[in-house]
Amino acid sequence: MRRGQSYRPNDHDPEAISKQELLDAADISSKVFDSIRKAARIKGPSHGGLEWMFSRDEVQALIRKADSGLFTERGKPAAEAWRALLAGELKRDGEDEESDED
Repeated sequence: MRRGQSYRPNDHDPEAISKQELLDAADISSKVFDSIRKAARIKGPSHGGLEWMFSRDEVQALIRKADSGLFTERGKPAAEAWRALLAGELKRDGEDEESDED
């Protein structure tokens, strides 16, 4: 396995959220995400790593840092999107859409 590609304990955590899901939910670039992640002092992949899993606690730390005011343009919308993702208001990858047709 290459450097930065190691498995993490969160790989089997059903509440863990991938980097790709966080990027899609917030509609931000990987560069912006990594800036927020590094400012929050959360360990992440060395390069790329869209399948890297973040625990619920790590996502909450990302939200706090994004809301802190350091990331004025992208931080607030990202924090709101991640809150909605944690609350289950946004559909996650792999979830089936429930139809309301009866």
